[in-house]
Amino acid sequence: MRSKLYTLLLCLCSIILVVGLTGCKSNATTTTSNTSTENSANTAVSKEEQYLDESVFPKDKVVDVKITIDENDFQDMLDNASAEEYKEASLDYNGIHFDNIGIRTKGNLSLRSVVQMSDSDRYSFKLSFDEYVNQTLEGISKINLNNNYSDASYMREYLTYELAEQMGLPTPKYSFVNVYVNDKLWGFYLAVEQIDNAYLERNFGNSYGALYKGEMTGSGSDLTWLGEDTSSYTGLALKSETTNDDILIDMLNELNNGTDYEKYLDVEEALKYIALQVVTNNTDSYIGGNKQNYYLYEDDGVFSVLPWDYNMAFGGLGGGGGMGGGFGRGQRTTNTESTNTTDNSNAQQDRAAAAGDAGKGNTRSSSYLLIDEPTSGSVSDRPLVAKLLAVNEYKELYHNIIEEAVEGYLSNDSFTARVQEVANMIDSYVKADPSSFYTYDEYTQGVTKLISINVSQVDNISQQLSGEIASSGDGSGSGDAMGMGGMGGGFGGGQQLGNNTEGDQQAQDAQGQGMDGNPPEPPDGVQMPQGGPGANSTQGQVDNATTQDTNQNDQGFARGGGFPGGGDRGGFGDGGPGGGMNPFGQGAPNTQNQTTEAITVGASILVILLSCVFIKFFKRRRL
Repeated sequence: MRSKLYTLLLCLCSIILVVGLTGCKSNATTTTSNTSTENSANTAVSKEEQYLDESVFPKDKVVDVKITIDENDFQDMLDNASAEEYKEASLDYNGIHFDNIGIRTKGNLSLRSVVQMSDSDRYSFKLSFDEYVNQTLEGISKINLNNNYSDASYMREYLTYELAEQMGLPTPKYSFVNVYVNDKLWGFYLAVEQIDNAYLERNFGNSYGALYKGEMTGSGSDLTWLGEDTSSYTGLALKSETTNDDILIDMLNELNNGTDYEKYLDVEEALKYIALQVVTNNTDSYIGGNKQNYYLYEDDGVFSVLPWDYNMAFGGLGGGGGMGGGFGRGQRTTNTESTNTTDNSNAQQDRAAAAGDAGKGNTRSSSYLLIDEPTSGSVSDRPLVAKLLAVNEYKELYHNIIEEAVEGYLSNDSFTARVQEVANMIDSYVKADPSSFYTYDEYTQGVTKLISINVSQVDNISQQLSGEIASSGDGSGSGDAMGMGGMGGGFGGGQQLGNNTEGDQQAQDAQGQGMDGNPPEPPDGVQMPQGGPGANSTQGQVDNATTQDTNQNDQGFARGGGFPGGGDRGGFGDGGPGGGMNPFGQGAPNTQNQTTEAITVGASILVILLSCVFIKFFKRRRL
């Protein structure tokens, strides 16, 4: 009897052991299956993204965006632009037709500025595919049509997003578009995908986290500590249905009062974001006085800083680099004419009102940003900069990111070649733009100035990196962002705003930009666009647009300017900054699988041991 029972128990233990091992194998198979499913999903996303890149946001051509809307509704939208109210319309986006979309005006400073212009209705627009019915454009629910306000080159935002992609920042889709309203060419715009679910799914693999936007109209967008009451952070506007305010407070508390930044923040991505603002001299951002134009996305407790809104990059806000917005050249008759007409008094007053406090000069003796102190005002008031750069390891990584940008994409040869490529692609469209803020001559000057300013900025940054000149100061930051005028030519004939110091003048001279508003000589090898390749392929559109331009010159379109008031996500990999120290990286799923297997095996072994104890106890009782 005892022998039979002993044999039975051994068989039972063997069965349990086999079941346990089978469970491990099943778990491994499930893991492999899940991995295969993930790979299939990634492939599907890749195909979807490929379609977006080829048909919705192509980088090698300009697509047509044709809006059909009731004339009265459209005029009401223009007359009440500040209300930013949606109107119903139909849309053909590069041949893809939609009914019942929403369209409205959009913008902050650019919107207010155009509202105050007496000669322009060139607003930026937001297209909402799902405003009235449940529909999207390949998952995208909203697209912004940006009017290139204060950018005579038309390409500052385009190039900055392109650089952001190369730096590995999660970047929205973007491309140049020709906008038509009721079959009439309205203007040449930049289309930018709205940061929402499609963007989040593509870049993070989910969209269930909390999304916040840094806005200038509230408090807390500088990410300083205002206490545990989330209502104090009115400058961090919730843009998602999900709210994780407790985690937001934890992140802000750790950033300001702790040291374990990686617990709540994707540090490398944050450093890339800061570096992008610095190398493009974009003070209309977190580092500037407005402390705006960025998003925070919470992904499983860790926040990423997302890039947004770069029409003021390359010194467009006026501080550092002197590109400025300018005040345009006044109204003109055709976009292809060169004019010396000064602004009429009404238009000039409108633009001056739009400028706000633009007369304040840069408080520093130089208009360049200090790479380790790039803030408008005290660097301590921007904890994302101050706290991270106080860690030597992070500061070294940050310098490496900057160095890679200025020696790569922004290097003179590379940047000049890319600017020329873009100019050749868009030249004929700019020439035909019926509502442009600038003359065609000002556009060509703007392209040259863009190259010259980048050369000057890169040289200054390189000297800071090498230690030839200081990269930080006394903690007071890089001065007021509302410095020199510039790219738009200042008031009328090029008069500068503000009280520029001698250092500002030296920086301006270094950029080849005189006080008379004349363009600098282009760098060696630079040729100004003269129609550009690709004109033949679009000649039919251009001729038609030019005819429409001539017919529409009496309709109040703008001829003046106005002054303003890619890759995979980063991470610390598997061993040090840029390749390790990753508490929230890609190793987590494997660790979870191994833990599950260990628990299964452990449980099986425990059952075997308990069986042995039972056998021993049983034998004693029988004895």
